[in-house]
Amino acid sequence: MPKQLTFRIAVHITPRLLICYDQDILGEATSITMSIKVAIIGAGPAGLVTLKTLLEASTPEQRIEACLFGAEADIGGTFNYRSHQNAELVSSKQLTTFSDHRLPLDRPDHISLPEYVDYLRSYVAKFNLDTHIKLNSPVIRVDRLPESSQWILRVNYLDGTDSEDKQEKFYDCSHIAICTGLHVAPNIPTIPGIENVNGDVFHSSLYKDRSQVAGRNVLILGCGETAMDIAYESIKADAQSVTMCFRTGFLSFPKAVSGFQIFGKTFGGGLPIDGLIANLFETVYVHRAIARSRLRYTSVVFRKSDWVEHSCSSTRVARQCQTSTGPIKSTIRFWLVLGFDTLIRQKMPIPTESSILVHEYMDDSGRVHFQANPERKDWQRLKNEVIKPDCVVYCRGYNQHFPYLDSTYPTASDARIRNVIHPSHPDIAFVGFVRPGVGAIPPIAEQQSMWWTALITGKMVIPKYPPHYHLLAAKGSRIQYGVDHSAYMGTLARDFGGAPGLMELYREHGLRMLLIYCFGASFVTFFRLLGPFKSPVAPEIARTELAELILRRGIAGNLFFGLVPMVFYGSINAVAFCIALNWVDSRGEGGSV
Repeated sequence: MPKQLTFRIAVHITPRLLICYDQDILGEATSITMSIKVAIIGAGPAGLVTLKTLLEASTPEQRIEACLFGAEADIGGTFNYRSHQNAELVSSKQLTTFSDHRLPLDRPDHISLPEYVDYLRSYVAKFNLDTHIKLNSPVIRVDRLPESSQWILRVNYLDGTDSEDKQEKFYDCSHIAICTGLHVAPNIPTIPGIENVNGDVFHSSLYKDRSQVAGRNVLILGCGETAMDIAYESIKADAQSVTMCFRTGFLSFPKAVSGFQIFGKTFGGGLPIDGLIANLFETVYVHRAIARSRLRYTSVVFRKSDWVEHSCSSTRVARQCQTSTGPIKSTIRFWLVLGFDTLIRQKMPIPTESSILVHEYMDDSGRVHFQANPERKDWQRLKNEVIKPDCVVYCRGYNQHFPYLDSTYPTASDARIRNVIHPSHPDIAFVGFVRPGVGAIPPIAEQQSMWWTALITGKMVIPKYPPHYHLLAAKGSRIQYGVDHSAYMGTLARDFGGAPGLMELYREHGLRMLLIYCFGASFVTFFRLLGPFKSPVAPEIARTELAELILRRGIAGNLFFGLVPMVFYGSINAVAFCIALNWVDSRGEGGSV
């Protein structure tokens, strides 16, 4: 009898799945499996965690193949290729690291960017991801095959180290995860007269070390984290002057709080600020009416907490923000100018109080001219100053662009379903394209990857109820993708079944774990204690590293940052629940509220 031969046939039945079955030449089909094949674009944290999540979800009944394409020669994305000297993460290691791969407990709360890239390399090694990663492989185009609904990725490989030897290859897949991130294409506005600067003009992504600003008159356009870093670096590099220009002001927090007082008692600890927000009733177990009201962001709520936080926000921390990074010479001029909008010629006018935007400029001599605003103290202080920078740094963030997608495909701004997918294209995911207020993008990317994996494997359906996690943004502002970290993480977890029920959590892991979860922030590890992505290492991480962070708050810290908000928001949620329950009963209807 001749030896039986087997070959594999792939049949395209939907844009989401392939049916693969083994068939022998002499007989009929012997097995049928559902196969998902994913192309991941981007080798930063979002791409790596998406790759790992997909591969880990593969089963014999539903195989998942995945390949990651990175444009650079190494992993790490922005953390590797747009870093600068002395840069550190502003988010803590407890919040930033992935759910099942942590940094040692003896490492500092905030690590440097090179240390974080090393952490990502260890993540790749631990989960054997390297065989699924193709570096030096920029994606040049995404097409859909005309004869089917399957996707084709057109990938340009750089053969070895010879950039001249390029091979254009194709990768067939059923799904695409775009993980290139928010911080790739610099946002450089047009400033009249910028060509008159007698010196260097560059985007912050090109800043590498203090030699670029030493001894110079530095003009910084923007006031975000990078602007603050470069301002400080300029001062430490003995710049002649540092002028920071911004449009509408800013709210800045230290990344770690220490030295403030509550009722006369000094709080030490050096606690990361992103670990202060407790889960219970503030971000989980929140009635939809309360979530919809955005009560957490109202002035009433902020004022009610002033009696606790006043000394922190207005005195001690303010002084710490000025001095915690080291001594600054008093002879250095450090100017904050509210008037960046007068320096930039925007394509669309930005309304002011008078609805008139007067564009100012740099004159032929390179002197900066700002719009007159007598009501501003900073303008009064600087109106007679001659500011002629010889180093201008754009700290205006980044734009998102997807040159490999044509106009028929959605982009990240179109992903209105949980900021991950467009409802008409659930087979394209945008992972890591949100900006948390106080939080970190990498754990959000892990949560998004679990959400999308649950969706494409049929473990959940596209959610219908509207989200309430977006940060308020002015109409027409560039950043419309700001989210509340905790609320967003909780929303995604509820969608895919990863948000643990309190009684279920108590029954499986005990009272101590329940308290850790309630008093802890929205750490991604919490959403792997139960549910479809349950991890065997999550309980131990919660009982050690995450519990240690909660204990570092001390009794007073857990009282005012944990128990008081729980009681406050718990009472409001209870009232909302009772009102809704009575309303349903009064109408004689059943069902849950």
